[in-house]
Amino acid sequence: MKIKVSNLGAIKEGTIDLTKRINLFCGHNGTGKTYLAYVIYGLLMRNDYVDENSEIIEKLFTEHKITIDIDFPYIFSFKQKIFNYTKASLDDIFGISPIDMDILFSVFNIEDIETEEEFKDRIISAEFKNNISEIGISLTKNKNESTITLSLINENIANISLFELKFLLKSYIGSILALYPITNAIIFPVERNSINTFSKQLSIRKKEILDEIDKGNEFIKLLNSKSFKRYPLPISDGLKIADDLVEIKKRKSEFYDFAEELEKELLYGEVNISNDGDILFTPNKSNKRSLPIQMTASIIKTLSSLVVYLKHSAKENDLIIIDEPEINLHPENQIILTRIFARLANNGFRLLISTHSDYIVREFNNLLMLSNKANINKAAKDFGYKEDEFINKDDLGVYSFTYKTKKSKQVVIEEIPIDETGFNIELMDSVIHKQNQITETLYYSLKYGQSKK
Repeated sequence: MKIKVSNLGAIKEGTIDLTKRINLFCGHNGTGKTYLAYVIYGLLMRNDYVDENSEIIEKLFTEHKITIDIDFPYIFSFKQKIFNYTKASLDDIFGISPIDMDILFSVFNIEDIETEEEFKDRIISAEFKNNISEIGISLTKNKNESTITLSLINENIANISLFELKFLLKSYIGSILALYPITNAIIFPVERNSINTFSKQLSIRKKEILDEIDKGNEFIKLLNSKSFKRYPLPISDGLKIADDLVEIKKRKSEFYDFAEELEKELLYGEVNISNDGDILFTPNKSNKRSLPIQMTASIIKTLSSLVVYLKHSAKENDLIIIDEPEINLHPENQIILTRIFARLANNGFRLLISTHSDYIVREFNNLLMLSNKANINKAAKDFGYKEDEFINKDDLGVYSFTYKTKKSKQVVIEEIPIDETGFNIELMDSVIHKQNQITETLYYSLKYGQSKK
């Protein structure tokens, strides 16, 4: 799925290929990387549609397993609805008023640049299985077939009625096929430390109660319509997760072992959820005492939400969006985390990463070279790389957010070429080169009273 955006804050235009296993955003501060990450998250999460289909539900509950033809025109139209809804929902995504949205994003556009025929060919060639646990139904799509098979995961579904299912199922099917290969999205914004540390004070549910109280107050309604600031969608969703940790704790993800690897290699301790829904950390060196999250090191605060997600909520083909993963991480830990990203990508996840870290960029280049195993197998072993710590160049998209010239007023998103040796981020390389030149000049001036020639 390729998306094209235009007139999004500083961004004039750009195209992103979300079928890639990893997408990397690089660029100066204020060039729209976070804006675009928020919009992509909103696109994948704000598909709140209902569409009735009683016939499918009745047949499924009678036979428990059915195969149906994919209605490609309907699914393609459904995908356009998702894009149109996202375009009209920037007030929710960014937590601003509708009036501010009309002022700030009046000419914003987001579109799907895939044709209906390309979409159909891509879906027919796909093979996947998705358990829709919310409604107790499994969807299976076999390679080179234009049908899907629906099965009841639990034939005695008690928590949802047939009446609700007949409205929800078709929409779930539409979302799964329209947004393939991504089944769900999770975002870790730069505010992730504060979300876990201050979740009780920032409780979204408390705020929703206050909003309900305010509904009857015409003055408050007037304020809401003009200037009231809500939480941006990634913050709001993060607070809801923090509020729901007691329930989340009851589930165990099939990717629990990845969380344990992250704890072992970076945190040197264990992240857990208490019976009261608080995040606790137990250090390896003091395993009889657990610390509340607000008393832990900054790296624990930064990565605890990722650990909780991997332990309890992660699903194959989820898109993990991380804004500046390098926050609070020593350079060595940035490199370790990048290797973990590769392992996640090679085990069914997709990632969208916005970064300013040269250490992360360099390690991605190393991981690209690692994909040529035949030539560098010994070197990879010598440096301690694991079997699944590599990235194929076709699975990586790297994008530079940059002003074309010094006089340009808007940013253009350019895809950076990648070959078997990696890629170059010119903006980073030029800064590093200049810093090296300054260091050498100062060193020789200090040491010998002259510049190096």
